[in-house]
Amino acid sequence: MKLKKYIVKDITEAMRMIKEDLGDDAVILSTRKIRKGGFLGIGSKTFFEVTAVVDEKEQPKKPKKIGREDIYKLQEILMKNRLERAKEIEPEAPSGISAEMEKIKEMISELKMMVLSGRKESVPPGIEKIMDALQYHDVDGEIIIKISEFLRMAFGDVDPNSNDIQSKLVDYLRPFIKTEEVDLKGKVIFIGPTGVGKTTTLAKIAAKLKLEMKKRVAVLTLDTYRIAAAEQLKTYASIMDIPIRVAYTPQEARMELNAMIDYDVILMDTAGRSQKNELQMGELRAIVDSVSPDIIFLVISMTSRYLDTKDIIKKFKVASPTHIILTKMDETNALGHFVNIPYYSDIPIAFITNGQRVPEDIFEANSIELAKMLVKEVLSRARAS
Repeated sequence: MKLKKYIVKDITEAMRMIKEDLGDDAVILSTRKIRKGGFLGIGSKTFFEVTAVVDEKEQPKKPKKIGREDIYKLQEILMKNRLERAKEIEPEAPSGISAEMEKIKEMISELKMMVLSGRKESVPPGIEKIMDALQYHDVDGEIIIKISEFLRMAFGDVDPNSNDIQSKLVDYLRPFIKTEEVDLKGKVIFIGPTGVGKTTTLAKIAAKLKLEMKKRVAVLTLDTYRIAAAEQLKTYASIMDIPIRVAYTPQEARMELNAMIDYDVILMDTAGRSQKNELQMGELRAIVDSVSPDIIFLVISMTSRYLDTKDIIKKFKVASPTHIILTKMDETNALGHFVNIPYYSDIPIAFITNGQRVPEDIFEANSIELAKMLVKEVLSRARAS
């Protein structure tokens, strides 16, 4: 393990020097302001003392140092997870069945789209326009078929300009959009892939709790993969006068949580993880099991394709998410995730974010309002076609 201190004018300079000296795997341990220069304190200037650390690479044939894999015992955890999941999902399935099941699911998905295309050839023109608009918004093909059948049975054909069709569609879509108001208390953890905005979303909810609801809030970051992650949260926490701690192992996390027991809400940030990396998924489950959160937010970007989103939900279920947060609504034209995600996962949507501003750009999900938003955009596109 290599430890190094830097005296810099600002954090940006520190990040550059740390990356050059220690590499992308470096972790910031601490930062503090110091004063240097001048005479007897007069004319001195403010600097930042930044301490960073990185695990040195192993040398061949030397005893392995204790590192992240030893602490978390990822291989053992992964094997245990596989066995447990196999027992839960396929108790007596022979080897190869899972792969075959995946192929069958893909074939069924393709067949749905073929059926959808075939049905469009025989549907009335008004309904066809609405089906095209739903496809544009990346709505699940099965849901589109259900909507087209409902419209044909209820109206025969429809005029997208009709006010009546708008209210009918909202009422029909509401059951597909599962939302839930969350009682934010206890231990709350944020999980999800890289780049979806977990840290910013945590800061928005922290501000809501602290400034609007007047709750005692603390933050614990478990994201030590990125050297700037802890600093970003420290900046937000400092502005809102919220205490923040950093934990590098599940054991440290438990100790920090015990020290924060008197707070109303403890918000925990985690590193972004690829759903395709089984080791990272095993590590995530180990962390979640260790901290025993009351609420587990799976954060998903609305800019991701539905196919990728289904894979994210499937793999992150290893951590048993209780609610979904959809981010980056302002960066996409497709609103199909409103109906797709609850329909596919049966996990309720709790919040939607629609910008980078903290704390303004976040709102609680409501099935009626989300249905209205989707229907409005669908009908607008249908009218223009």
